[in-house]
Amino acid sequence: MWRGYHTTSNSARALINQKWDALVIGGGHNGLTATAYLARSGLSVAVLERRHVIGGTAITEELVPGFKFSRCSYLQSLLRPTVIKDISLLYIIVTPFILELDLGRHGLKLLKRNPSSFTPCVDGRYLLLGSDKTLNHSEISKFSKRDAEAYPRYERELENFCKFMDPLLDSSPPEKLQEVASFNSRLKNNLQKSVFWAQLMQRAVAMGQKELLDFMDLLLSPASKVLNNWFEADALKATLATDAVIGTTGSVSTPGSGYVLLHHVMGETDGDRGIWSFVEGGMGSVSLAISRATKEAGVTIVTEAEVSKLIIDDSGKVSGVLLADCTELHSSVVLSNATPYRTFVELLPQNVLPYEFLGAIKNTD
Repeated sequence: MWRGYHTTSNSARALINQKWDALVIGGGHNGLTATAYLARSGLSVAVLERRHVIGGTAITEELVPGFKFSRCSYLQSLLRPTVIKDISLLYIIVTPFILELDLGRHGLKLLKRNPSSFTPCVDGRYLLLGSDKTLNHSEISKFSKRDAEAYPRYERELENFCKFMDPLLDSSPPEKLQEVASFNSRLKNNLQKSVFWAQLMQRAVAMGQKELLDFMDLLLSPASKVLNNWFEADALKATLATDAVIGTTGSVSTPGSGYVLLHHVMGETDGDRGIWSFVEGGMGSVSLAISRATKEAGVTIVTEAEVSKLIIDDSGKVSGVLLADCTELHSSVVLSNATPYRTFVELLPQNVLPYEFLGAIKNTD
């Protein structure tokens, strides 16, 4: 299995001797990504991982002797390429900083799926789809000439929708400030909101009314409606519908599953839109490569170091963490790779956050 840089509790206690610029709770791929960029900026950073293995949901473990498995995530595609250009965008799914962090040099190898899907039918026919447009046309034509002609237009429309969504995924969304925020903070926040919504409206106008209505219909509709409007062959619709339900508890008839369909087209591998890839060695290789890059940047990774509480100083700021073994570690900033509920409800003392905020966190789906 892929292991982190294992340390004992004595090693964790040794971290007491330093006040860190940043401590990161959780060694998942997001936490590791953040530490890599922070450390490359010259900051002293330590990662605190509860388990014996780093990676969070992107891990490879030997569950059966001699056989390694990707435990949760299983394919790569949604690594955002924009972080290569803007290293301030840290809290997102994860990023293809393959060039930025030189993950290829650190052992990451992506294997594009080709073909991308194989759909057998009970009558002995099959549908094979991949990146070859000529092959796709030929395969779909076995079921419907009309669908074969429509399929390239369908792909182009989804790609245009993805281009509309890209800036939304790669920018910080507007946040609601607390009433205690200073005048300067409120002014800065209002300016950021104005820029965000102005850019969104500009892209909406450029898209045009018909395409914008089609886009909204896709976001809100069941995937079955979307696919029925485009195609007639069940084999093709069933193949494409997998992207609308995989990873969800809904069906193709669930309103909103059209967005899930689009979401899986947003990904890319090496610049190729909608292309998903396997990772050699399992998804743990992603985290392992990032961890090697963080180590090269000077990050300290501590495994089997569970954070039990966040430390709040007299001014009300978070100033460090308390480990499960009662070790106190201090830092200027604490980043959490844990869930919002774990972070704001379980790790923080009670009565330090507004009731409305905690209510929103507790009701998060």
